[in-house]
Amino acid sequence: MKIFISALTGLAIVAAAVLGGCSQESKSSVPEKAATTDEPATDSKVSTTGNKIHINDSTLGQIWITELDGVPVNMLSPDGFTADNNLKYYSENGKPASLEGIDISSYSGDVDWQKVRDSGIDFVMVRIGGRGYGDSGKMYKDDRALEYIKGAQAAGIKAGGYFFSQAITTNEAIEEADYVKQLLGDTKLDFPLAYDWEIIKNEEARTDKVTPAQATECARSFCKEAAANGYTPMIYSTSRELYFKYDLTQLAGYDIWYCEYSNTPEFYYEFSMWQYSKTGHVDGIEGNVDLNICFTSIADYAK
Repeated sequence: MKIFISALTGLAIVAAAVLGGCSQESKSSVPEKAATTDEPATDSKVSTTGNKIHINDSTLGQIWITELDGVPVNMLSPDGFTADNNLKYYSENGKPASLEGIDISSYSGDVDWQKVRDSGIDFVMVRIGGRGYGDSGKMYKDDRALEYIKGAQAAGIKAGGYFFSQAITTNEAIEEADYVKQLLGDTKLDFPLAYDWEIIKNEEARTDKVTPAQATECARSFCKEAAANGYTPMIYSTSRELYFKYDLTQLAGYDIWYCEYSNTPEFYYEFSMWQYSKTGHVDGIEGNVDLNICFTSIADYAK
């Protein structure tokens, strides 16, 4: 049965907050510091074109959305994707248009980065830290983040990072971006710093009552602060959160790192990176690893 989903307004969005996901400010040359506030954001009507779009989403099924106004749409061709026994690739007009990557945390253990590079990996997104989803919301660092970043870069692999957020206010989101800066110190990133805010399934979490407007403002605040701190901001998310939790008209200046475990991505709007598997394997890392592809025709930092 087909489901109709309206624009990101009212109760339809709030109801979507109970649903979970898997497990990216404007690119201005003068980044702006985020405004700090703990005042709750007010939900408002989202700007749309009025067009109804039918989507066959691998997670959500067949749905209808109301097209957002001013948000670039996905122009990737399904015919441009190819794959070998492990990795996916993308081409345009017969020419390679992607970089192949992984994302890891300290759970990946010891890594032989030269073997990873020799296996065809061009970039890695490293967990820098996170915030617990309990009441205290204590932040924590990933003890191997700097080791991973430096090891990857020494092997010729571009390194970016991500922070697992459970921010419920803009102040907390800004605090998280500044915490990343503190943890990285003088270590530079070649790839973006991603804001990874997720709805927690099957357990109570401090973010359960965060509204779409609040979630959007937290993402904006993290990205603004990250840009002011010298990083290229990105938002990591699944289709469920991107359609129902975030107002993408307010986030259209930021790159999206999209998560969908499928043969080809079905997300309607533009994204520059795609996480397509959590059960990949690459030489140099024991066990499963998340696999990603970055589209060089979209992402300036990947060129």
